[in-house]
Amino acid sequence: MNQSRPKRAMVYREAAIAYDSGYRRKGIVLDYSASGARIRFPTNEQLPATVYLHARAVGLEGPARVVWQHGSEAGLALQI
Repeated sequence: MNQSRPKRAMVYREAAIAYDSGYRRKGIVLDYSASGARIRFPTNEQLPATVYLHARAVGLEGPARVVWQHGSEAGLALQI
């Protein structure tokens, strides 16, 4: 069965993520869907496996799993 991923809206909006330790990083949401987002950060710092996403500008907030990371960009999937 072919399951295509949901349509993603392209944007350029501020967001932040928080680690379990309380450390926060700011980034930019490049595209998103109801289930997650692609975010670009100013540095290539490695992300932990799970973070808390704060992207109110696009209506996303909650615990998220880091699905992939390439350099300063990462794909996050909201945990439902």
